[in-house]
Amino acid sequence: MPRIRTVKPEFWEDEVVGLLPRDARLLFISTFNMADDEGLLRWTPSYIKANTFMYDDDISVGRTQELMQALTSAGLIFPYVGGVARQQMAMIVNFRKHQKINRPQKSKLPPPSLQNGDVRRVYARRDGWTCQLCGEEIPKVPVSNDSHNLSIDHIRHQSNGGTDHPSNLRATHQACNKSRRDRPDGDEFVPPSSMATLDRSLHEAMNRSVNMHGSELNDSRPHSVNESHAPSMTGGASFAGSDFSSLNDSRNDSLQERKGKEGNREGKGTPPTPRQSSGSPAVVQTGERAVEDRMTDAFLDRYARGNSYKRRQVRPVVADALANDTDPGELWRALEQLGETSKPITANTLQFAFSKIRGSYQPANVYQLPTGQTLSGTDAKVAGWMAIAEQLRQEGDPA
Repeated sequence: MPRIRTVKPEFWEDEVVGLLPRDARLLFISTFNMADDEGLLRWTPSYIKANTFMYDDDISVGRTQELMQALTSAGLIFPYVGGVARQQMAMIVNFRKHQKINRPQKSKLPPPSLQNGDVRRVYARRDGWTCQLCGEEIPKVPVSNDSHNLSIDHIRHQSNGGTDHPSNLRATHQACNKSRRDRPDGDEFVPPSSMATLDRSLHEAMNRSVNMHGSELNDSRPHSVNESHAPSMTGGASFAGSDFSSLNDSRNDSLQERKGKEGNREGKGTPPTPRQSSGSPAVVQTGERAVEDRMTDAFLDRYARGNSYKRRQVRPVVADALANDTDPGELWRALEQLGETSKPITANTLQFAFSKIRGSYQPANVYQLPTGQTLSGTDAKVAGWMAIAEQLRQEGDPA
C-alpha cells in the first residue's frame, strides 16, 4: 500500500542523485511511497512500471528496468531475493535518513539474509564503516585480528523478539558486538581492551586492499603502476608531488614482495631484494606516516575549522580512494574542491568532484562570446552549430 512520505530539500542538492537521469530521480522518489516502514519494497520491472509510470506510454517495462539498474548502480537501492517464494525485493539503503517514521508498522516483507556477505557490507556502508558502539572505523577488508572485523549487531536481541529488518541492525566490530551481548541490557557499553590495537588492523586492511588492487593491475597491464599513473599535483597544494606519488611506488613493491614470498613458500622464485633508496621512498617500507594519514591531517588543518569534518570520517574515504589507484594529486584537488564548498567527504561527493575536474577542458568548438566568456559542454556544441549556421547563411546571402 502506498504511504505518505516527505522529500527533504537536501535531496535536490545531492550530487549522486543529481547525476542520475531525470526519470531515475522520479523513480527514486516513488520508491519512498512504495516502500514499507523498513524501506523494503517489491522490485520487479512490471510492478514498478505499473505504480510509477502507469500513464507514461513512452516508458516501457524495459526502460523501467534500465532506470531501476541506475538506482542500483548508484548504491541507492540494494536488490535481493527474499522469502520462501524467492521474491524479487529491494531495500532503500538510507531509508531512515530520508524518512522519519512516527509510528512505524512491522514489515510484512522478508528482509535480506545476513548470511550474505554483500548484505552485511551494505549495512556497513550505510553506517559509514563506523562501529555504532565504539565509534571507531571498521576495516573494509578482513584482517588477521578477527575481533576488529565487521559484525552486524541486533539492537533488540533476537531472544527478545528482535528481527533482521534494517531498523534493528547496525554495523559493529566483532569484539564490540560480543562485549555488548555479554552485558545485561541497560548497562553502559565499554569498548573491550582488544580495540587498543585497532590502528594496526586498519593499516593492515589498507595494505591488503592496495595489494589486491595492485595484483589486478599487474595481471592486466605489463607495466608498472607509476608509468600509467604519474602524479599531476597542481593548484598550489601544500604538498610536494613526491609525498603522494610514493604510495604508487609502495604498491608496486608490496605486490612484488608478496609474490616473492608466495614463491618462496613453494620453494620457487627468488627472495625479494631490498628496495634501493631514492628521492621518493615508499611509505610502507620506511616507517613514514601513510599517505592517507598525511593527506587527511592536511585537509583537516585547512578545512576543519567551521565545518563538521572528523578524522574518522575523512580518512577512510581518502584511504579507499588511494587503494583504488586514484592519482594522489587529483585526489587532493578533489578534496580542496569539497573543502572550499564545505561539502561532506564521501565516496559519492568525491566521484562528483572527480567528474568536475576531469571535465574541465575546452572543447574544440567553443564559441567565443563578445565579452570573452566561453561556453563548454552542450552549450558549446549548440553555440558552435549556431555559429556555423550563421556563417552558411551569410555565404548564401546574395547581398
